[in-house]
Amino acid sequence: MADIATPPPSEMQRPARPSEAGDGLEAHVQHILQSPQFARAETQRKLLAYLWEQRRETVSEYAIATEALGRNSSFDSTVDASVRVHISRLRRKLKDYYQSEPGETEMLVIPTGTHQLMALDPLPTVEEPEEIALPVETSWTDGLRPYLLPVLAGLCLALAVTVGLLGWKYHTLQKSYAVEQPKPTTFWARFLQGEEPIKIILPTPVFFHFSGAPTFRLRSTKVNDYSHIDDDPQFRDLIKNLGTPGVEMPYTVTWDTLAAIDMARYLDSVGAKQRVSFDVSRDSSMMVLEEANVIMLGTHQTMQPFHAYLQTLNFTLSMNERWVANASPAPSEQARYDRVSVGAQRSIEPSIIALLPGRAPGLKLLLLESARTGAMVTLLSSSAGSNSIDEMWRRHGSPPFFEMVVQTEVESNKPLRSWPVAMHAYRAQAPANSM
Repeated sequence: MADIATPPPSEMQRPARPSEAGDGLEAHVQHILQSPQFARAETQRKLLAYLWEQRRETVSEYAIATEALGRNSSFDSTVDASVRVHISRLRRKLKDYYQSEPGETEMLVIPTGTHQLMALDPLPTVEEPEEIALPVETSWTDGLRPYLLPVLAGLCLALAVTVGLLGWKYHTLQKSYAVEQPKPTTFWARFLQGEEPIKIILPTPVFFHFSGAPTFRLRSTKVNDYSHIDDDPQFRDLIKNLGTPGVEMPYTVTWDTLAAIDMARYLDSVGAKQRVSFDVSRDSSMMVLEEANVIMLGTHQTMQPFHAYLQTLNFTLSMNERWVANASPAPSEQARYDRVSVGAQRSIEPSIIALLPGRAPGLKLLLLESARTGAMVTLLSSSAGSNSIDEMWRRHGSPPFFEMVVQTEVESNKPLRSWPVAMHAYRAQAPANSM
């Protein structure tokens, strides 16, 4: 099917608002396509028009990619998340449209987790019933009417007093038992400014399966897609007799998942529950930074959607997470922060926390690059940890965006405490390319 062209608003007159079902739904769609919210979003206009025409059919990601988004026939949804990203952007743009049109009834939705457009028929108009005059009958109660008003007034007064006493008692009990909602730490108070959604992204490491060895699942931390197989000669030699390789990303990293759950619980406790959702790196690209504040947990090897950002940082975490390099050390800083053993079961390990600009005004990206992401969450969410970060942040001039090295004391694989040791202001522009 050829791409569906929808004329821009400047070439057509704005149609009247739909008022009836049937033809009204078609007019409603055309009204949205020509609205200011879709004026400069040609991809979303094409996608909405396509989904509207195919609303009674079950469409696949492949069909959407090749018929609506102009992808070629080699499109593979297992390695290219562009359809899911564009569907997510269209879902949000429809919500933005209805929010900007208070009198507009929401008639088009894309349920979360699907790429099917659903049309909601407007509620039918209910006609007012015709009033019928009934004959007036008299009764023996007519003689009591002069006395009813004082009696009812007395009852209302007694009821008002009773309700007032009950309300006062309830308010007193509520104050005695109420638990005040905790306030966010200074770090999170700055991060949570605004009402933008928050997306927590979990890493999904890349594994390879092979046509000649169906029970094998292999991973090299140096290889995150086909084009990087030659980066690891040992891996390349190991798989050369196993048949055609294929990519799998079905798993998340356990400790990163637990850290993300702890972070979500903390954000819930400080009133941000409705803004938080989860995603996985398999389905993510840098385009998500145009729609939400993003929190990414993992290591250099599992943050592949955001490598364009990692390449702009001054600090770099090694592939085995044993040291952090400092490209431009200040006079009081080390050129490299190594993992240090301080006993048979105790060590001090380096990590990186970076608060960076998103790809739309007001949006932010928070990277927790560490083998101990749970310890990073604890540092940011505890009063003592946040205060230590805030103190260093102020000493460096309170930059809006920054990157820092954090050290964590670990005993028998259990983090004991974390603290910041170096910080640099981040002054680069948000990378524009999508990984």
